[in-house]
Amino acid sequence: MLQRKCHWVFFFFRPELNDYYASILDCDEPGPSGVILSDTGSEDDITESFHEVVCDSEKPVAEILEGLATKINNFGLTKLNIARNFIWEGAKRALTRKSFSSTHRLSVKFTDDSGNSEGAVDWGGPMREFFTLVLQYIHDSNLLCGPENRKYLSFNFKLLEDNDYYIAGLIVAMSLVHGGPAPHFLSPVMYQALTTNLPLIVQIDDVYDHELRSSLKALSDAATVDEAKRYTVEGNLATVLDLAGTMAMPMNTLNDIQKVVHSTAEWFVLGRCKPALESFRDGLSSLGLLDAIKKHPNQFRPLFCDQPVKLTAEGMERLFKVKASPAGSSKAVTESLVLSRWSDYLQ
Repeated sequence: MLQRKCHWVFFFFRPELNDYYASILDCDEPGPSGVILSDTGSEDDITESFHEVVCDSEKPVAEILEGLATKINNFGLTKLNIARNFIWEGAKRALTRKSFSSTHRLSVKFTDDSGNSEGAVDWGGPMREFFTLVLQYIHDSNLLCGPENRKYLSFNFKLLEDNDYYIAGLIVAMSLVHGGPAPHFLSPVMYQALTTNLPLIVQIDDVYDHELRSSLKALSDAATVDEAKRYTVEGNLATVLDLAGTMAMPMNTLNDIQKVVHSTAEWFVLGRCKPALESFRDGLSSLGLLDAIKKHPNQFRPLFCDQPVKLTAEGMERLFKVKASPAGSSKAVTESLVLSRWSDYLQ
């Protein structure tokens, strides 16, 4: 599990309220999705904080997800029996059953726990924990590669053959629409690739392989064409250029060299994983999520990419609601002192 300081956005969909709550936390807890939940602030305060941070002037993402959640059939039920140490195996087993439907509400029971599975009344806890754990698994697995907070889809033929990329996309879609956490770990260029079929400009810095990134940077910084051509036969760069099909591109001018560099970077980051990307997209299209992302890419970007928000004392205060003792009581006097010191601490 990852240990890092970060900001997470959580969505909770509760049928009895038919509304979304969102909170932004700064925490040291593990995971790309976090596990700390906050319900100490009022609904209006938390929603206001959420809108200020992750929404632009267009339709708020919480409203978009609320609309998608109307597709959930509360009369249908999918039961998941999950062992925490075999989270991916349990998820795949449940999601590939013939009776499975992503539109059915979920009832999760961890088999290493005692007690009954989650039902219609106790909505949220086990289900959110399941999505948190399975998103952590996806983050750490061979499905993705690259830096911790800027992940790219890999291309692994065995995983593609086993339909794992599709399952991963389906899990992300279900987590967001059913009320689980958001992933927050895709790189911006990979997120762009999900939202459009148009060609994308991939920069050298987007190349997550350190050796290849260094080689491409040296090639890009070459002062002459002859110097650049010498770089193309050094190390593993020649093999990569050959696999990318860019070795056959013209290299008569420095401008030609730049085209080779960026075409190679694009192939390495996006071209190689195109089959995996298409499979992941298919899973992400469940419950209408992919269409919503394409229509509202700016609103969904903070849910897929790591975009830390500056923590302020005012924002922190809005996350909490004071439950004070009756005015005039001895406890109220002490509480007023505590609150003043709490405010000083936040400042």
